[in-house]
Amino acid sequence: MRKEWLLSFGAVALAFLGSQHHNLMMVLFALGVGSAGMNLMTEMPLVRFLMLAVSLVMVAAIAYRISKPGRPFAVRFTGSLSILLTLAIVGWSVLRFGL
Repeated sequence: MRKEWLLSFGAVALAFLGSQHHNLMMVLFALGVGSAGMNLMTEMPLVRFLMLAVSLVMVAAIAYRISKPGRPFAVRFTGSLSILLTLAIVGWSVLRFGL
């Protein structure tokens, strides 16, 4: 029982952190220590594209995991929230900055 609890918490934590890479960069930029990262995004658009692609791969992986029968409601709910948040951030990024 304890191992399942730890694995469940770890999956939720990783899903949340995976969807927050953009927010982390914005916080670093606001604090003045992220200008190097911001320059990297403008000078190397492939890095940004790969980050968006990995976010979408994670959405697909989470969707696959929560679609399996027998998953608890909490896992389905947090997975769905993670998917919605990630898709919203990716959509905003594409609308604002393009591909």
